[in-house]
Amino acid sequence: MNVPLYKQIYENILEKVRSGELQQGDKISSEKELADEFQVSRITSKKALDLLAQDQIIERVQGKGSFVTYSVEEPDNMLNSVQTAGIKKELMIGLVIPGFSDSYGTKLVQAIEHHASKYGANLLMKLTRDQIEDEENAIEELVDAGVDGIIVLPIHGEHYNRKILELVLKKFPIVLVDRYLRGIQASAILTDNKRAAKEATEYLMSLGHQHIAYITPPYDGTTVLEDRIKGFQLAHTEQHKQINPDYIFMNNGSDLAFDESMKAEYEMEIENMREFILNHPEITAFVACRNAFATILSHVIQSIGRKVPEDYSFVCFDAVHSIIGKHAFTHIKQREEEMGAKTVRRLISQINGEEKIKTELLNFDLVEGLSTAILKASVKN
Repeated sequence: MNVPLYKQIYENILEKVRSGELQQGDKISSEKELADEFQVSRITSKKALDLLAQDQIIERVQGKGSFVTYSVEEPDNMLNSVQTAGIKKELMIGLVIPGFSDSYGTKLVQAIEHHASKYGANLLMKLTRDQIEDEENAIEELVDAGVDGIIVLPIHGEHYNRKILELVLKKFPIVLVDRYLRGIQASAILTDNKRAAKEATEYLMSLGHQHIAYITPPYDGTTVLEDRIKGFQLAHTEQHKQINPDYIFMNNGSDLAFDESMKAEYEMEIENMREFILNHPEITAFVACRNAFATILSHVIQSIGRKVPEDYSFVCFDAVHSIIGKHAFTHIKQREEEMGAKTVRRLISQINGEEKIKTELLNFDLVEGLSTAILKASVKN
């Protein structure tokens, strides 16, 4: 079977890393140089470099080039060390997650599955649909099935899942993804949500918006939601602006669990948001901590005869990405592929007895879309 050209370039560079010909920090050939060397198009060489970056073999630095990453570790060597440590050859990893959608979660799951397979591990996934009982049952079932380690995206709420605490106390390999649990000594990989919300708010301020509302579900002890609202508050503090507490609007929309059975709840949320906007005509911009809120917000603005971004601007977390043209929503893009890769790597290291407890905050991207614009002077308050 013919190996795709981009894969040949990928394997060529990977072999140089494995053999030590290329070492950490070394700069590798550019897209053009690789295209010339392998007599392929730059699209093909770019695809090879993108895949190497996705697998954390290299890091691409805009304007400078591509470099072998310091964290490169040969997957086969890691797998061999796991096997020689007395763990069965066929690894099994459990994944417990509330759900996923086009706006967030799908790429994360794909990345976890991809990197688990690189280590020769089978992935067993359980959906909890934001129910703590389902989360506890899922963890128990995966442990009974003989998994070597578990990745958990915990449900929202202030109450810890006792099964997570049990695994931590037993030193069972476990990594939390997308959020951390306060007081639980477990490794976690997640976005720097506080800084992300701060930058989203500052971006709206830079467009001239002074009256900015924040849309969130009740944060009831959920660390991610608390960090995001802290970022919103910090942006105001550093700009010496006072937050109107009435501008914090709480709603219950979920990106992960919407279906026809929730239609009545969403209709109620639409009405609540419409009332909130009409009661605060001075507000010109919003930070929505979920994509679902942005979708509802866009609908409500249109329903009252106003336009985005002419009358209102908003930034949200996560979005359904557009293949052509600008994205519909300006948004914080979480680096799901990197999150999935690092989570699997951390878990494999734990299984191998090599990993200390650590919370790692990942960078993000603020992607401009069609939902933001400079505030017109005529409507400034």
